Amino acid sequence: MNTKKVWGAGIVGAGGWGGQAHIPALAAIEAYEVKAVTGTRVESAQAAAEQYGIASYYTSTSEMAEQPEIDVVAVTVKVPEHDRLLREALEAGKHVYSEWPLARNTAEAQALLELAEERGVKHVAGLQARGNPAVRYIRDLVTEGAVGHVLAVNAVVTLPVFPTSNGIVDLAHVYLLDEANGADQLTIGAAHVLDAIEYMVAPFVEVSGRLDTQYPEVNILETGQRVTADAPDHVLVHGRLAQNAIVSAQFVNAGAPGFTLRIIGTVGELLITPRDGLMFQMDRLTLQLVRAFGETELLETPAAYASQVRNLFPGPGYNVAHLYALFAQRLAGEEAELPDFSQAVRLHRLLDAIRAASASGVRQEVG
Repeated sequence: MNTKKVWGAGIVGAGGWGGQAHIPALAAIEAYEVKAVTGTRVESAQAAAEQYGIASYYTSTSEMAEQPEIDVVAVTVKVPEHDRLLREALEAGKHVYSEWPLARNTAEAQALLELAEERGVKHVAGLQARGNPAVRYIRDLVTEGAVGHVLAVNAVVTLPVFPTSNGIVDLAHVYLLDEANGADQLTIGAAHVLDAIEYMVAPFVEVSGRLDTQYPEVNILETGQRVTADAPDHVLVHGRLAQNAIVSAQFVNAGAPGFTLRIIGTVGELLITPRDGLMFQMDRLTLQLVRAFGETELLETPAAYASQVRNLFPGPGYNVAHLYALFAQRLAGEEAELPDFSQAVRLHRLLDAIRAASASGVRQEVG
């Protein structure tokens, strides 16, 4: 067992999601210390280091990963860069945290898994809902039979600013419009919820679906330029889980933001709604147990599910921190269930099945 007390972390891309979520998350866990950041330019890397009080900064992930004080490299930049940057960290023999999606496509994801296993390092994919204490509590409730045998799972998610709002997108998110970049409503908005359903209830065994691009032409906010989009912004998924529950899930790029997820069983249902007004994978969640005869009980997640994270406010880093806490257990040689690259590849394959079902109109089996 590795008895190291504090793991040195290097953040690739601290100016965006890395600064919003990963740095606050790591600061909330005693097992980590952020030692370095990288940026695309010296000025931006230095500014991020100064802003967050980090000792070192680089413009090269390879150079950062070669430093002996770096144990874990977190890649938090846009998906098209994941393959190259993760490879640089893995070639240096460092443990890695990759934001989800792991890669642009399943082939890239599979190759990254094989390289990580070849290097013998620990790895985690940022399917952060699996770190959410409430999601882990829900899983235990389902396993313990709180709603009886699960018959159905229903989800409706509205994301009116992802990636467009009334046909407008800002420059920073134009890349979400190109399906080849691997970051869109299916791979982010839908994937986080579908992965949580698999975690809380059971894996998918078959799916059918419909993908649409309902904003095929989009205006760029800053320039007024009109660009075309081919990435799906509306996702409809029907499926069956391993224990025969039927799933219906819709992800709409319109309407009032929010989500409702219902796990319906023979003696009641779990009703999951936003607590913080954030996307599902970031939110702490409000949880109600609705019994078959109509009695409703508001459930609070027991404190034991969040015992390793200190003084962290709700926000983008909340569930990321709990995922890092589980990763620290894995790094120390302890048993800890968390979404590694194997689970990421599994989810990439589920998304492939949904795409195939949408294109062919034929229900697909999920292996």
